[in-house]
Amino acid sequence: MTAEQVPAAPEPAWDSVRPARGSQVALVIFGFLFAIPSTAFTVLRIWQPSGQSAALLTSFISYAIIGHLIALLFFLIALIRARKRLVLGLITLLVAVLVALHGSWLGPLFIPDGRPATSQEFRVLSVNVLGGAADARRLAESARYADIVVLLEFEPDAVEELERFGWSERFPHQVGADERGVNGSAIFSRFPLSDTELLPQTTFQQWIATAEVPEVGPVRVMGVHPCNPYCGATRFNSEHRLIRRIADEQPKDRPLIVAGDFNAVDDHRPMQELRSDGLRSATDVAGSGWQPSYPAGRKFPALIPIDHVLINDRLTATDVRTVDVPGTDHLGVLATLASTD
Repeated sequence: MTAEQVPAAPEPAWDSVRPARGSQVALVIFGFLFAIPSTAFTVLRIWQPSGQSAALLTSFISYAIIGHLIALLFFLIALIRARKRLVLGLITLLVAVLVALHGSWLGPLFIPDGRPATSQEFRVLSVNVLGGAADARRLAESARYADIVVLLEFEPDAVEELERFGWSERFPHQVGADERGVNGSAIFSRFPLSDTELLPQTTFQQWIATAEVPEVGPVRVMGVHPCNPYCGATRFNSEHRLIRRIADEQPKDRPLIVAGDFNAVDDHRPMQELRSDGLRSATDVAGSGWQPSYPAGRKFPALIPIDHVLINDRLTATDVRTVDVPGTDHLGVLATLASTD
């Protein structure tokens, strides 16, 4: 048989081609580059050590699901191309479990919990106004559909600006607005306020009052602003513990709203503890999704949700949205609430 008559070797099947070792190694390396830091955030969510750095990092735990998803993509591609798949398969399965875990933490924010509304709706707006620097006209416009407004970092001089836009006509009842600078706060209401009380001394003023809401009755409203992690872990945790204690002291058969700049995201332990006490984010109850509120007014969107409206089981939420008020570094949170069975 001549050389010309020797049959050519058959082409290998597409799925039997051994992948180039370099590209396979690169896929695995990139997978680990995304998986390792994301897993560190997962561990931080479950076990939160005390300390300022840990509290700051916890603010970004929600973004770990993105890292896990990218890592999962790299590992899946590598797994499909691999010839020995046991170890790589186990790693891929673990990353998939971590994706599901983070999904279980974020998922409830997008699913209404079905609490029925049994009264007329009313709206609560919470805004950190950056020492009164927020644009008064836009703030008044944002509050025109609100019934109760909680303003943080609010000072008396800002009231004069708001009066130019009929603020007291809309909100004839108020408590607070008596301290200058970023430490002040206030609660404004269309409904009568009673039983007003300034919470024990904290970095920022924090008020509690009872609003007589039509069809709902007396509603306890707390305007809160605990110090942020930059104040140090001790103060951050102690001021959150105070909020938790005061909230727990309120009558269990009365609707309770805790609204303000918490300087904490849902993943922080103090927020998890409030949830375990029966206070739910209105965003969670309404299924309004993940709504970052800070920092605002930048060239990029807000990154973390640290402004919240929390409610107990006497209330439901039908809608929650953020509102943009120029001049401040926070988006406002506007929650539509009602009584529930």
